[in-house]
Amino acid sequence: MFKTMTGFIVLLLLTLLLIWIFVELAKLPGQKAAERNHPQAEAINVLGWLGLLMGGVGWVVALVWAYTKPPLLVVVGEASPQEVGEAVQKALQSEAEERESSS
Repeated sequence: MFKTMTGFIVLLLLTLLLIWIFVELAKLPGQKAAERNHPQAEAINVLGWLGLLMGGVGWVVALVWAYTKPPLLVVVGEASPQEVGEAVQKALQSEAEERESSS
């Protein structure tokens, strides 16, 4: 009886450990995206969970996506072409300055 109960407890603890590891891995891409203030953090979080449930490939994609810098988005709306051009120039200059300072 003692061996059976001990085996059951060990099996239960291992199962709980595996579930905990699964949850922590599934949360990882979404957490990293949120830490980096990624604009698509929620989508990355969903892909992290679904990707791990579906075999792991999507999870890897979500993790890579969490670490990528999103492209420059320009919302034109009612802005004139000159204003859009100035905004793009500012963004390119700040990006170049970031590269220079990090080197």
